[in-house]
Amino acid sequence: MTKLFGIIVTLSALALNWNLASAAYCNGSPDAGERTNDFPIYNGEMRFIRSVKNAMLFETGPPNATFPVVHLWGTPYEVGYAQGELIAPLIKDFVYKTWAYLSTELINEMDGDLFPEWAKKMIVQKGLDRALDWTRDTTAAFTPQAYFDEVRGIADATGIDYDLLYRLQMFPELTKASCSFFGAWENAVGNTGHAYQLRALDFDTTGPFKDFPQLTVYHPSEGHAYAQIGWPGNVGVLSGFSDQQLAISEIGVTYPDDSFGQGTDNTPPEKVYGEPWMFILRDILQFESSLEGATERIANANRTCNLIIGVGDGEENMVNGFEYSGYVSVPYNDVTLLPVNDTWHPKIDDVVYNGMDWLCPGYTGPLGEQLQKYHGSISEVNTIQNILPTVQTGDLHAVVYDLTEQLMHVSFCRKASADPSEPHYAYERQFTRLKMKDIFAQQAPAVV
Repeated sequence: MTKLFGIIVTLSALALNWNLASAAYCNGSPDAGERTNDFPIYNGEMRFIRSVKNAMLFETGPPNATFPVVHLWGTPYEVGYAQGELIAPLIKDFVYKTWAYLSTELINEMDGDLFPEWAKKMIVQKGLDRALDWTRDTTAAFTPQAYFDEVRGIADATGIDYDLLYRLQMFPELTKASCSFFGAWENAVGNTGHAYQLRALDFDTTGPFKDFPQLTVYHPSEGHAYAQIGWPGNVGVLSGFSDQQLAISEIGVTYPDDSFGQGTDNTPPEKVYGEPWMFILRDILQFESSLEGATERIANANRTCNLIIGVGDGEENMVNGFEYSGYVSVPYNDVTLLPVNDTWHPKIDDVVYNGMDWLCPGYTGPLGEQLQKYHGSISEVNTIQNILPTVQTGDLHAVVYDLTEQLMHVSFCRKASADPSEPHYAYERQFTRLKMKDIFAQQAPAVV
């Protein structure tokens, strides 16, 4: 990190040391006590399934929890078409089941924290399909053409209605997933010279999302190779890693303070005109090669909703958090940790972390306690075996990055088709180790 960037981080954090006494706080906390995940990490050997032009399908994971690994090459339209041609039945199954679920059961969750207030009102007034079309229209002017082209390619190859496919790409703009993240480096870790990062996704585990995990690996005609963990036909990034050793974490913020400049009683509503956040995170992986470049891209982006973003850099062995909204983009590290609260969010040397939300003592506190307990020895092993099951975060999927060795360790919620006696949530199930350097080196299939 450059000295200038460090000064900017410090000054920004000092300027945002707000009084949080009157702010609303999130609910919930982990169960009392500590727990362990005793499954060994599964070494993810790739099993080739089939290929088409510009795409290859592999499978990996333990026998009771396999998942597809989809490689794509080419222009945005070509990679979209290739994915559609390669796994059309899987994409159709996911899209139709997910749309049916979103249109019925999930709307019943509107009394909770899943949707921000403006989205709840719009869904009630317009219906889900029109609300998502409105979101598409308000973000279209800020969205690179590549995303429209890729969705068009998927639609052309599968026969799925383009508008329906694009509505699903917009759904994350309407929702608020409670997630957790941390980064640890230097004196905090047990393996000298390493940096680790957590991305824990806590979202709906009753619908179809848990049944369609997928690692999609892009070898684009422009930019860097990168991989994203999501679902079939998903073109944005929730969780991901690039061949430049950049990693992404994200937390939806339902409980902000006024420093976000939007979304509180004292500030305007969250902005809706801008580039969808999942596309901005993908832009980081595809086009940036450093933490400093990622910081600049976030700062210059047309941002919308309130989020916490985590970006790790394996070359620099550093992880930063970002306070992210339509009005502010504030990077922070272990010295300038945000939000500022010495009681439930104490600073920890060479560690940056947030649990479940911005103002969330119930989870941020226990996460900090675990990070302090393992400080000086934090690794992918004790993160998986001890920290995650104790904090109980990462129910839909969990990713532990070894940024230095270019490894991803992934786990997913139990599928509906799995043995119901197996552990349910991702954080308590077996993780798979993915050697990303080898994955990015995969050669394109011969023309068929």
